[in-house]
Amino acid sequence: MKDWIRLARLPFLSVTVGAILAGSLYALWHDGSFHFWRFLAVLIAGAFLHIAENIANDYFDFRAGTDQANIKAIPPFSGGSRVLLEGRIKPSSALRASLFLLLLGGGIGLYLNHILPGNTLLYLGLVGVALIFSYNWGIKLVNFFMGEVAVAGAWGLMVAGAYFVQSGKLTSHIVPLAAFMGILTLLILFINEFADEEADRLSGRRMWIHLFGRERAPYVYLLLVLLSFAALFYGVLTGKLPRLSLLVLPALLPLISAFSHASSHLNEPHEKFLPAVIKTINGYNLSALLISLGLVAGRFL
Repeated sequence: MKDWIRLARLPFLSVTVGAILAGSLYALWHDGSFHFWRFLAVLIAGAFLHIAENIANDYFDFRAGTDQANIKAIPPFSGGSRVLLEGRIKPSSALRASLFLLLLGGGIGLYLNHILPGNTLLYLGLVGVALIFSYNWGIKLVNFFMGEVAVAGAWGLMVAGAYFVQSGKLTSHIVPLAAFMGILTLLILFINEFADEEADRLSGRRMWIHLFGRERAPYVYLLLVLLSFAALFYGVLTGKLPRLSLLVLPALLPLISAFSHASSHLNEPHEKFLPAVIKTINGYNLSALLISLGLVAGRFL
């Protein structure tokens, strides 16, 4: 069981929990609508799909030789879970598990689509799943500098989908929140690329770390942080988000600290670079918590 838990990389589920929580509570603030059982169903479906994607990534990275080439890996943050590489789980078993979880998550999604108006949730789900699984399979967006865009888009759609499940409708007002959460998710992927840079290049991946270069990448990271919070400010200024969304501002501190640490430890051993990764994850988790509190407070205060 330990090996399957490692393969699933459960700690990274916080990005899915954060996106679904924010989208669901946006419906509470914007429409006064919140159904706990629907929230729970979306959360379970999202977790199944995220774990399926994690396992699929390990499988395809193993097949491509990416993890084998990554001798500087720091699991679970970089280099995958290493479970397939160590021979603890058969690759064929991992692939079957990924497909099974995909079916479970998709099945819950189809049920929710059945009880909601139209097929909006179906379309959102199909695009989201396509983005997630084309990241490292099929057309392999990671080979064309598009993996980061796919991740930001998929988790932005997750916010919109969670909102739709609660409210039964879509509105362009959700865009600033979806952009905020999507870009923050991208940051976690981006900061992990520093440790995987060489192995990704050898296996044919083309990530933003390769596009912008190692020296400029921290400043791209900082720009993304500023863009995410610019989306938040835009939402507040235009009334698409409550003013109490600004409760999220303290989450800037770990993200700016991550940029500073990455810049000053850019060419040092990955163990010394690791705090930048951890601070980024903490920044995401704090952002998700505070924006959720802001949405609830905006509704009742």
